Amino acid sequence: MNNFLSVSPAHLPRCRVLRSASAILALLVPPMFCAAAFGAPSAAAPTAPSGLPPGVLTRVPNSVRYVVAAATGLPTREPQTVGLVTERLAAADAIVADAVANKGIPGAVLLVARRGAVVWRKAHGFAALRPQTRPMTTDTIFDLASLTKPVVATAAARLIEDGKLELDAPVSRYLPAFDQAGGDKARITVRHLMTHAGGLAAGGAYSGKQRTVAQIVDDIVASKQKSAPGEAFLYSDFSFVTMGAVVEAVTGETLDAFCRRTLFAPLGMKDTAFRPEPALAMRAASTTAGDDTEATRGIVHDPTARAMGGVSGNAGLFSTADDLAIFCQMLLNGGEYGGRRILKPETVALLTSKQSPFEGNARALGWDLESGYAIRGNLSPGSFGHTGFTGTSMWVDPTTQTIVVLLSNAVHGQPATRAHIPLRREVSNAVAASIFGAPLLAAPRREVSNAVAASIFGAPLLAAPAVSATAATPVSPAAPVTVANPARVQTGLDILARENFARLEGKNVGIVCNHTATDAQGRHLVDLMFANKKINIVALFGPEHSIRGDVDDRIGDTNDAKTGLKVYSLYDYKLPAAQRYRPTPEMLRGIDTLVFDIQDIGARYYTYIATLGYVMEEAAKANIKVVVLDRPNPIGGLLVEGPLLDPKLSGQFTAYHTMPISHGMTMGELALMYNAERKIGANVEVVKMTGWNRRMLFDETGLPWQNPSPNIRNMRQEILYPGVGFLEGLPLSVGRGTDTPFEILGAPWIDGVALAANLNARRLPGVTFVPVRFTPASSKHKGVQCGGVQIMLWQRQNFRPSELGIHLADALIRLYPTQLPAQLFGTARTMMGNEAVPAALLAGASPQSIIASWTQDVAVWRDRRAKFLLYP
Repeated sequence: MNNFLSVSPAHLPRCRVLRSASAILALLVPPMFCAAAFGAPSAAAPTAPSGLPPGVLTRVPNSVRYVVAAATGLPTREPQTVGLVTERLAAADAIVADAVANKGIPGAVLLVARRGAVVWRKAHGFAALRPQTRPMTTDTIFDLASLTKPVVATAAARLIEDGKLELDAPVSRYLPAFDQAGGDKARITVRHLMTHAGGLAAGGAYSGKQRTVAQIVDDIVASKQKSAPGEAFLYSDFSFVTMGAVVEAVTGETLDAFCRRTLFAPLGMKDTAFRPEPALAMRAASTTAGDDTEATRGIVHDPTARAMGGVSGNAGLFSTADDLAIFCQMLLNGGEYGGRRILKPETVALLTSKQSPFEGNARALGWDLESGYAIRGNLSPGSFGHTGFTGTSMWVDPTTQTIVVLLSNAVHGQPATRAHIPLRREVSNAVAASIFGAPLLAAPRREVSNAVAASIFGAPLLAAPAVSATAATPVSPAAPVTVANPARVQTGLDILARENFARLEGKNVGIVCNHTATDAQGRHLVDLMFANKKINIVALFGPEHSIRGDVDDRIGDTNDAKTGLKVYSLYDYKLPAAQRYRPTPEMLRGIDTLVFDIQDIGARYYTYIATLGYVMEEAAKANIKVVVLDRPNPIGGLLVEGPLLDPKLSGQFTAYHTMPISHGMTMGELALMYNAERKIGANVEVVKMTGWNRRMLFDETGLPWQNPSPNIRNMRQEILYPGVGFLEGLPLSVGRGTDTPFEILGAPWIDGVALAANLNARRLPGVTFVPVRFTPASSKHKGVQCGGVQIMLWQRQNFRPSELGIHLADALIRLYPTQLPAQLFGTARTMMGNEAVPAALLAGASPQSIIASWTQDVAVWRDRRAKFLLYP
């Protein structure tokens, strides 16, 4: 702990936005303060180098120090030890070398890391060209330009986690000037800023000027609004200049001090700083079009950040490739690095998942996902990163645990080129091709001249081995898949089909499935196995909606129209209770292996997970093996929330096991848990997926969409279902019999305008409400016009379905106590999970207190499920 790094304090022109007594007291609490932070004259005021605008400070005395974390940089390993093809990774480096050789960029540093280790680190070309060349080194400091934005967003996420900053709060809460402006400016939220959806201008003309934080906030408030908040994506430096001001207003610290204290020092990022000190600045690559001089090194290129003294939310940060690798690895680790917890895993998920309030130009909080600026290339869907004007970029792929950092000084080239723009994507493609388990895709457009690289792109691919599991064991790296099967996620069925069902040869098989049991090419499990003459299919078993998904009512025993095979019903509610949902000994006669393949939806009361449990119970009694072909949890494996099912209610068709409403597990993982916790004693084998991780929602998997049931027709309905389905036991229409099931809710006696106003006033994360009138064609209130609300899902990853369900219930009880008295909610206790929730509603408890009541139960559930998880 004797390793110290100097950090510059605030300087005089950077006046605080808040000057209240409380703000000044807040600055006194930490030991890292100086007179300049309060606007008092500095004892040794630094001067600007000649040729730069007066007041632009680049060096500050070492009056403030932070202890740097003991954590060191990422270890270095050989590529093949972490599942990379070394020769193909060399092709990425050859692309960078080619760009330098062809004078596309002066120089660059490429760093690739995977599974927590650096596997490639190489410098090319020159850190400076004029007046004489200065070679690039792997520890060269770069002006990161807009890579500053996601770093500032990460610092802001710390404030969100601590409850000091609200994502959907208006910016005016923290910067009153926005409220005074009124109109659209007053409606801009923190989320709008962090997703470039606030409608603010891209930036302003600040070359040769100087501005304090307060002055530039006033400039932004006075600037012309380009669009209404939330209506359009417009990449905006002003958005993140404002975010920097918000961070300072909330913390009472300068932005650079806060980032140093909460990010750089704890992570041991010793080469990262705004306004780098002389020792760091001397290692900086030149980022001006002029000559490289000691006086201009370490001076931010961006004119707005320069006008603000080098510290801004949009630009100004300097760093190295290795320090950025630490930062990215912390995010891959779920917010922890080197024993230091920076953010909670849930906060990291919020920070790096889609938060844009519109469909196109997908952005996370400060991070790019799929906008026009994205450089993901062939790296996995769901990966994230950012680019910088000076020629910098970083991209993080959680699916493959891969980091790509490419730092160049492109703006120093003369004449300037745009070669670094396609270069970034080409490098991503080459790195993706080097990952075991990833398809070998077309070679980058850039001509790679050396013969080694040319031979790499023509190298043959090996067949991937089968992957299966009977326990929650770590996934070993697979060999590359073929070009003919490029799906990022391969389900258990895809794996089994790739084996040509070899493990089932000679077996007498029963198949439990529905229409979702299709492979990546859309072929149905039954059809694939029926074509394999080495397998004896004894019978099929149809759950709710039957094996082809074409029945929305009770089903009886029948024959499959396509194959002629016998289909036994597992959803005939007219039969006695012991027979209606589970296979009988008669149905199982002659079967030694049951294959189970059904796409779940991720909610406790979705009946398919009960069907799994019932099948396992009966198979255990008959000494029949159960092979579960795993599929993704479509709403992800990170979403875990809602009241826990009371054990005395468990075992029912819509309440099979003691779990929260959103359980965050796959079918395969649930099978392992059921077997252990319910002591079923079945012989279970799980054929695991490849390529899936817990961050991924279904539309990020690359798998073809199949409606999991007739009333779940898109991702919106899938995500809303756990919250709206919460109320299905009540005399309400949840949209069944309409074109938008689970997106609308109503009844004949509901005033949609009043209900929408009540719900919108609650400012629930991720959703807004619009009054509607509709007439269901089936189910509750069939043929009767209903008033109600349509639920508009804007942000998926921060939405909490069970919280929505509680607020819907509370609003309806308070608005319609006669038509929907609180006592009635006792009839829905199976869906809610226990008697405590309806009792709290009856007692008039606040939604917040009810939601808080299951926090501990959810934490216990996370611990319970941990040993059964099969995927990272």
